[in-house]
Amino acid sequence: MPVQYEESMAAGKGDTSLKGNLSLTNITDLLQFLSSSAKSGMIQLVRHPGGQEGKIHFVAGELVSAVSGDLAGLEGLADLLAWDQGTFHFQPGAVASKTNVGLSVQHAIMEAVVLLDKQVKENQSNPTKAVEERSLDMQGGRGSNEVLNDLLEISGIDAVVVVGRDGFVIESAGSSARVNIDELGASLAHAINGIEEMGSELNVDRFQDMFIEYGRAVILCKPVGDAVAAVITPDASKLGIIRHKTKKLFEELSHSF
Repeated sequence: MPVQYEESMAAGKGDTSLKGNLSLTNITDLLQFLSSSAKSGMIQLVRHPGGQEGKIHFVAGELVSAVSGDLAGLEGLADLLAWDQGTFHFQPGAVASKTNVGLSVQHAIMEAVVLLDKQVKENQSNPTKAVEERSLDMQGGRGSNEVLNDLLEISGIDAVVVVGRDGFVIESAGSSARVNIDELGASLAHAINGIEEMGSELNVDRFQDMFIEYGRAVILCKPVGDAVAAVITPDASKLGIIRHKTKKLFEELSHSF
């Protein structure tokens, strides 16, 4: 999804200021846009609801500092990546008081996603919280079609397909000019069956997830119940955030299959 923002000229300075809404532009897209443009300055973010503030500083496209409330560095960035409602305002030339990240944007995003995954696992290890989440899932009773549509809302995903172990497509959403969905079903089932057989021979436990990168597409797949779900994305640039954002939705999808 392209970055959507409003442009305004700072009085007397000729600087272009970027402003926008996080419901239209996610933070990952914004960071990658500023990095590719080799920008220097600060993104100021305000979360809705609640009004929590966050700041991310750049120097020549490199991410040097991130703060979200009391969290700083990669922990602050990880918290900010989870925001999906609020506003942002990029202020050119604003300088960070200190460096607490100092990584390329792509590297910083990947490291922050690892922290988010760790937090999810820690929450899952909390029995009380796990019971509460399962209770909420049961109350929600969402169908697989709703979950597939939510997956399509994640920036970078063109299509989602659920495939049976026999190779037939059970359900799909979205479309992709890069991959024939029906042919993907048969090919994916054949590949996964081979991978699971290899895992059994090597005694390394069950297949958990896999991504395959081709010249024109990347396919990320994961078991969901007795089936396999796959998402199709144009390239690997957003794979880290896609893996994080799809995790809970894949878990929810597994209840339907």
